[in-house]
Amino acid sequence: MSRALLTDRDGVVEYLERAQLSATLADTLELIAVREVTAGNMNRVFIAEGPLGSLALKQAPPFINVIGESAPMDPSRIGAEARAYRQLARLAPDTVPAIAHLDLDEFVMVMEDLSELTVLRDGLVDQIAARLAGGTTAEIDCGAVGTVVGRFIGELTRATSEASLGGIAFEKLTRESSNPDLCALTIKYVFGEPYRDVANNHWVPELDDRVRRLWGDEAVAAAVQTVTEVFAGSAQGLIHGDLHTGSVMLRIPNEGHDLDVKVFDPEFSFVGPIGMDLGLFWANMRIAAIAAAAAGQSDLAAMRDSAVDTSRAAFRAVWQDDTSSNFLDQVDREAWAFAGAEMIRRVIGVARAADLEMLPAVQRAAASVAVFDEARSFLLDPSTGTVSRI
Repeated sequence: MSRALLTDRDGVVEYLERAQLSATLADTLELIAVREVTAGNMNRVFIAEGPLGSLALKQAPPFINVIGESAPMDPSRIGAEARAYRQLARLAPDTVPAIAHLDLDEFVMVMEDLSELTVLRDGLVDQIAARLAGGTTAEIDCGAVGTVVGRFIGELTRATSEASLGGIAFEKLTRESSNPDLCALTIKYVFGEPYRDVANNHWVPELDDRVRRLWGDEAVAAAVQTVTEVFAGSAQGLIHGDLHTGSVMLRIPNEGHDLDVKVFDPEFSFVGPIGMDLGLFWANMRIAAIAAAAAGQSDLAAMRDSAVDTSRAAFRAVWQDDTSSNFLDQVDREAWAFAGAEMIRRVIGVARAADLEMLPAVQRAAASVAVFDEARSFLLDPSTGTVSRI
């Protein structure tokens, strides 16, 4: 990188001035306030705001941010994310933030500030925390969010499928959206490390026996190999590639506003299997539902589960006139297999689920066991997911 990483207010303000963006926020640099809001695994994110407006800055460091310099990573991945945003803005402009500036020398992307919205995962975690503390919770219409996410996945994948684009345009999109470094990360951290004894893995003690058996489970190994092959070899349409509850934002509370839902962080985007985004979203909503049930909040659990049903219905509504029911059923099965792999890594791997981590020890253990057992079931027989949701 040609300059130091952005780490503090002075660095961010200096960057905005060099990029000729500071005047959009304030007449003088002293009036610009900066706060770091990094929440994801890969990059650093800051909000800069002044009397005239606000912007979000994302910088890709030359490593995986959540791990550190011991996990080097090409920072040019920010370019792949920007390309994905351009595609998404063309196909679903109301669902993604606007990009204001891209710098491929310092690996910085400046975009619309969405800090008035709440990351869905944070909202779900806050609901449980409030209930456990005896307080009231902000309502999240998970069913409505699921409809937006399912329609987003459906419209994105249908519009970028080979049937819609034609062979030449589809090949061009596949080539331009190639994302080998980030796909390699998915293979390593989702389909690889959780299934063997490596230092990055951590879990609650109550999972000890299950994890040890998992590492020697040939049936699970075969199932994970199948999912990996689908991930690597099924080019069906443009996908987000990492669409979980930490990749969705919404307005909370929503009174007086139309439903405002945004999908962000498409840095893992590529032309891949249609069922993957569905499966990742379903997995994280199931984790959130299981966490709520473990905390004794059955109403919240049911509301969270509704997002699985509505996203599935919205996705199928987009596709149903253009394909066969057999194809959609196959997408269902692959989605639940991806869900199984995602749920396993969220209780064993390096990026564990905040929904579980915030629970008191006894409830956390019970929820972790429930997530693990359900995940293994989805991997071994993905149809169990679809059947349980119909």
